[in-house]
Amino acid sequence: MAKNNSYDEFDELDQQQENTPSKDVLKEYINVLRQNLIPILIILSISIIYTLIYVNTATNIYRSVTSVKIESQPGNILNATFGPDAGTGTTEKYMSVQIAVMKSYDMRDKVAKALIDSFNTGNRKYSILLNSALLPETVAVSQEVLRKDLSNIVSMAILKGLDAVSITAEGPIFEELQYITKTYADVYLKYNIELSRQDITNVKKFIVDEKEKKFKELNDAETSIENFQKRTGYMSLTSQTGALVNNISQYEANMKTNELDMKIMESNLLTLKGEFDKMDPQLYDFINAQINQSYLSAIQSQVAQLEVQRDIELAPIKDELVIQKTKESYDRKLDNLRGKLKDQIEILKSGITANTPADKKNLSDQIFKTKMEIQDLTLKNKSYQDLIKSSQAKLTNLPAELGELVKLEREKASAEKLYNALEQKYQEATINERARVGNADILDLGLDNNGPVAPDRPKIILFGVLIGLGLGLAFAFVRNYLDKSIKSPEELESKGASVLSWIPKIDTVGKNGVHSTPEFIVGNKSNSAASEAFKALRTRIQFSKLESEQLKTILVTSSIPFEGKTIVASNLAGSFAQAGKKVLIVDCDLRKPRIHNVFETDKFPGLSDYLFTNVTLEDITKRTPMDNLYFITSGTIPPNPSELLGSVQMKQFIHKLKEIYDIIIIDSPPFITVTDSEILYNITDGTVLVCQANKTPADAFWKTYDRLSKKYPHHLLGCVLNNFNFKSSYGYYYNYYYYYSQPESNKKILK
Repeated sequence: MAKNNSYDEFDELDQQQENTPSKDVLKEYINVLRQNLIPILIILSISIIYTLIYVNTATNIYRSVTSVKIESQPGNILNATFGPDAGTGTTEKYMSVQIAVMKSYDMRDKVAKALIDSFNTGNRKYSILLNSALLPETVAVSQEVLRKDLSNIVSMAILKGLDAVSITAEGPIFEELQYITKTYADVYLKYNIELSRQDITNVKKFIVDEKEKKFKELNDAETSIENFQKRTGYMSLTSQTGALVNNISQYEANMKTNELDMKIMESNLLTLKGEFDKMDPQLYDFINAQINQSYLSAIQSQVAQLEVQRDIELAPIKDELVIQKTKESYDRKLDNLRGKLKDQIEILKSGITANTPADKKNLSDQIFKTKMEIQDLTLKNKSYQDLIKSSQAKLTNLPAELGELVKLEREKASAEKLYNALEQKYQEATINERARVGNADILDLGLDNNGPVAPDRPKIILFGVLIGLGLGLAFAFVRNYLDKSIKSPEELESKGASVLSWIPKIDTVGKNGVHSTPEFIVGNKSNSAASEAFKALRTRIQFSKLESEQLKTILVTSSIPFEGKTIVASNLAGSFAQAGKKVLIVDCDLRKPRIHNVFETDKFPGLSDYLFTNVTLEDITKRTPMDNLYFITSGTIPPNPSELLGSVQMKQFIHKLKEIYDIIIIDSPPFITVTDSEILYNITDGTVLVCQANKTPADAFWKTYDRLSKKYPHHLLGCVLNNFNFKSSYGYYYNYYYYYSQPESNKKILK
């Protein structure tokens, strides 16, 4: 079957719409959007309206941030005097531990109690702390409820680049939030101070215990001396012997002081070892082995001996100038040895801490430093022991009774010196305890109200528009996916169907104030777009067969009911009549006829009455107001329509009509519903299959089209897409289409 090659405006438009496959897909998407434009706009409008309502009614959310500076945890109080502080900078791990402390149950419970205790103070407004279930509105929530709520309301985070933690709270009232974060910070600072003072308190307790021991030893020594003096009559030592005893007691006091320092350092070292064992248990033993190497011990021993000699030599000197010169002399020697020791230590440390994470490296440095200090004190005590032995050797020649006095005086002097040192440390610890403010402080109270942080209204509006647009598009494409009906001429042509024409959706017109849709449009509005479409259909049917084949009887049918085949049949007949042809419309739908409704007349007498030989041809043939156009109604509904249409009388009737009329248009029932159309298909010259856009199921249409094509392919002229929405499918082409299909008066308005 040859394709139509007419040159009217619709054929030209079809040629313009031929595109590559990719463009066809894009055009199909655009058509889907155009066909669903109204639902998309409705969904978008609803989304925008709902978004605007939400934006206008949403509660403003404010944010208060209080920053707390946290320094490194201070070392033991004794370290500040008895030895160097082994503390280092604040580590991220330590900061994380402090955040965990802030989030703990006890801390939240303390904060909740502090907030509730000060609930009615000040002129603050409340929302989070207010118990809205109780009246009047001056009752706070319970401590248990507030403690649970704080875990969701307040958050903590480490401030990058600073040794500080931010305490953040969000809610509807900024003053309340600032009150919550400040209270949280105050409670933590109080806890930090108590924790810091607890450490000093423990140190004081240790010092008090040692003081009591040394005080008892001092009293015992003094009592022993008194008893000895009473018993022997020796009252005092000679100046030379007294000097030796004083030196020995000083050496012993220094040794005791060093032992006390070592005891504290070993306690710290045990703590560090416990932390280090969690990371790498073997590395601690490796560090210990490296420190005990002989060349390090030798250098440390020389340094310790020189320091002890310096302290002994400086002790009796009173002249400041001599003291300064003596110090400079020893410092030159010590600086040389310390330089060598430092170089060796750096070499060892670089070998130990190479390719080591930062937190492990800091811990290993502390262990290394503490071990070196303990070894230094050990070597100093060894030097003091040598000095004590040397001094005691000088006292070996004294009488026994005098030797006993020397021993008692030495014990007394040693206990007295150590007791005085402990008393001094106790006083320092007491002062530090009172002055201790912890290692944390408020960095920023967060008093500035920078406005609400939520909701982000511009972003919400944007999201609302995007969501509405997305839902609209989703609705359009889901609807298109679920809709299995035929939608456009391109869909038919892409699957091999021959499209004769498409009929646009007929505009409604007013008649006596009542809106209706005229079915015989070529007679009522001959210049309308629909009338032009029927003229195009007429032209393509004329060129659908070779001129040698006479096309006189045309069957108009459809796949299912209500696809507009009667409208197509009547208007196609009218368009042929306008072309000067003598045309007859025969209503062969003997089940649900409609031709008589189109031309507003009775359906009988009609075709069935003629076939039953009840009336003549002249009795059933009726004239229309249009020239050259006649019609025959269905007549009385017979009980056996299929048998009647397939009878010999029907074939003779059709043959007789061909002798009288140029074109005979036959309106028939739907093809799938009954067999009437298949019978008429066999006795007509050509068939037009009608389908309705967005209504006819694709599977029903193709089932009908395939059956007709396989039976008598040359009888099937093509298909017509009825009620096609040209504007939604072809967009701006509609403007030209509409312009050329309007009367002259409307064209002037358009201009």
